[in-house]
Amino acid sequence: MDREDVISPSQSTSVRVVTIDREATMAAAAERMREHGIGCLIVTDAAGKLVGIFSERDIVYSVVAVCADPAEVLVKDIMITDVASCCVGTPVCKIQEIMTKRQVRHLPLVEDGMPVGMISSREVMAYRHANEQATRDLTIFALAKLADTRDPETGMHLERVRGYARALTEALAEHRDFPAQIDASFITMIYVSSPLHDVGKVGIPDCVLLKPGRLDDQEFKVMKTHSRRGAETLDLALKQYPEAEFLHMARDIAAYHHERYDGQGYPDGLAGQDIPLCARIFAIADVYDALVSKRVYKDATTHDIARSIIIDGKGTQFDPVAIEAFIRCEKVFEVIRKGMRQREDGRLRQPAADDAPRRREDVRPPGREPGEAVGGAELPIFEDADYDEG
Repeated sequence: MDREDVISPSQSTSVRVVTIDREATMAAAAERMREHGIGCLIVTDAAGKLVGIFSERDIVYSVVAVCADPAEVLVKDIMITDVASCCVGTPVCKIQEIMTKRQVRHLPLVEDGMPVGMISSREVMAYRHANEQATRDLTIFALAKLADTRDPETGMHLERVRGYARALTEALAEHRDFPAQIDASFITMIYVSSPLHDVGKVGIPDCVLLKPGRLDDQEFKVMKTHSRRGAETLDLALKQYPEAEFLHMARDIAAYHHERYDGQGYPDGLAGQDIPLCARIFAIADVYDALVSKRVYKDATTHDIARSIIIDGKGTQFDPVAIEAFIRCEKVFEVIRKGMRQREDGRLRQPAADDAPRRREDVRPPGREPGEAVGGAELPIFEDADYDEG
């Protein structure tokens, strides 16, 4: 069985396991539930063994239907003794099956007959939902990585850019204009979906994608089609799963992360607020990573140079408000970059003699010629019309 499909005491509500003696009164049981904010008690014998369960429904039935006196009726008289329970390591699907078959909302978790937890149907559903989300996130990243393997030079690009995107989104959420748009779900979605930004590069011919030198005009025109190709691919997925929110955001990022705030980007020449917010955010993350990362045709720039280039694009390449957020969280960018570099350095290998040719990037700061200085520092030469990841 899969590890994700097994529940353990630490994953159940073991900290809320509340027992009551079978000789206690119904009134005492009701008070114990009230004190602990729970709807079900585990009934034990003198040795602490599980002998039954006692729930709010038992109280309601006894008081309302039978008109019993809560101070007189004992737990043992109305508790459920035919108890369905599960052991540590029981698959979650099996727990759900037992609950459905026995029509119960709570199952005690036991070890050697001793109660160690109480699992509710609500917790089972939440657990399965969380694991479905984890599976979804892993699948998305695996697919993005598969596309990324066609470019042997980007290293941990996907890991870095999604970290940058989340940090920038969190900073932007503090701005007065964005609280309604940026909530916890938006932040999670941009982290989950952004690795699919370059999925369209799967459709770019190797002679263009893997070319180690400068692209000519026709080749660059082909390269630029990757954003539309990515959007079309994700549109097909959306036709099958129109309710999948992450696909909507992934599609917008893939399609528009090369648009410019001044309308001079591609593929559609969108400008300003017409560019989806997620794409405006991700554009900064993607460009920053391209600037501070080493490529076969260029050295990595420093954070300060990358910062100057990005800030210089305020209002032309980038959303001005997003740039303000970048300035507030730039130290987080540095922490992510350095942390990922350490991880990457720990797993680098020597390139084999027959390694695939390395691809150049399509990079150049907006409005500058190669080598033009910023703040007294000479910029590295970035080729072609963009300076992000192609």
